[in-house]
Amino acid sequence: MLIRRLYLHERPTYAAHLKRLSAEDRRLRFARSGVCDQVIEDYVAAIAVGDLILAAFAEDEMVGAAHVALNGSLAEVGVSVDEGHRTDGIGSKLLRQAAAFARNRRAEKLYTLCLSDNRSMVALARRSGMTVHFEGGEAEAFLDLPPPDPVTVTEEISTGLFAVFHDWAEMMDSYSTMLVGHSAVEPLLEATGLAKSA
Repeated sequence: MLIRRLYLHERPTYAAHLKRLSAEDRRLRFARSGVCDQVIEDYVAAIAVGDLILAAFAEDEMVGAAHVALNGSLAEVGVSVDEGHRTDGIGSKLLRQAAAFARNRRAEKLYTLCLSDNRSMVALARRSGMTVHFEGGEAEAFLDLPPPDPVTVTEEISTGLFAVFHDWAEMMDSYSTMLVGHSAVEPLLEATGLAKSA
């Protein structure tokens, strides 16, 4: 499982991930009904350049994502995971890295809003130490964030470097296969857990 930050040109991949959600999952993710493909397109297009989109990949397929929007001292996060991967701990990993990103930008609170019947998100928030308040069919969750420390900075840097290494390894793998007919990078990919399954 690879978790990394998405580049700006990869945002259509995020939109495609959200479009794969069922109507019910879209309702839970966006806390409202009637989320059509155009709503998703508009949402992704409006994401600020400084926001973070973390993506979880199983092989080459995005199976989970977290969007972190910064607003002063508040960082709002939204998490989505494909139905077939919801017992893999992806949501917890995404939320932990989202919190590290927010701390590194001096945010003081991590916040998420969901419907009160979104039991998976409420449970995830509580497991992550967030305080959950219910009101009027909605649930708000807050987590006080301490200042950044070497651990949060290192975690964010390592996530970025891992993504760069992954992209480099795939490029070199394709190049070596073209030149010599087999992968010269595959042993390295296997050693780092990035090799594709047969």
